[in-house]
Amino acid sequence: MRIEIRVVRSVCTVVVLLISLAAQGQDTVNVKPFERYWTKPRLVPKVGLGVEETAFAEIGIQLHKIYIHPLSLASAGPYFTVDGMIRDDQLVSGPKAGYEVTAGLLGLAADFTCYSDFGHEAFVFTPRAGLSIMGFVNLFYGINVPLSDYQFSFINKNRFSLVFNLNRDYFNLREAPRKERKSRP
Repeated sequence: MRIEIRVVRSVCTVVVLLISLAAQGQDTVNVKPFERYWTKPRLVPKVGLGVEETAFAEIGIQLHKIYIHPLSLASAGPYFTVDGMIRDDQLVSGPKAGYEVTAGLLGLAADFTCYSDFGHEAFVFTPRAGLSIMGFVNLFYGINVPLSDYQFSFINKNRFSLVFNLNRDYFNLREAPRKERKSRP
């Protein structure tokens, strides 16, 4: 029993020493623990997959910015993407414009899409909400609201999507370019 207590004490002592040695090697002079700021907006690739009645792929760009906060990250930005799906050997594409906001583990987005099979067009508004991993990966559920008389039968009311915002600033937030603050008079 005494040997087990000595082993536990020894392991705890070694762990504390290793942590203190690692902390001494950190550059803490320029670190401000409660700093809050937006990164400069960056044009980034946006790719995703989804399911309505038919599976679809999404690819495009987003003017993406990240909000650095001591407790979490947030992101926001407008985007332009194109949905593509094949149904009955026919390509249907949907250029889409929208805006996305995320904070921590939650995200919201809304977009307008014009689906076309190069013979018919269908306009749809889609508000979406769901889970986010700091704005980098989003798993959203949306409801397609028809805005035109003609609608494709396979454009379902319910929409699930998994979207990636490929902003390289996520990989080195400390070095990400910051948005200039407006000076107050």
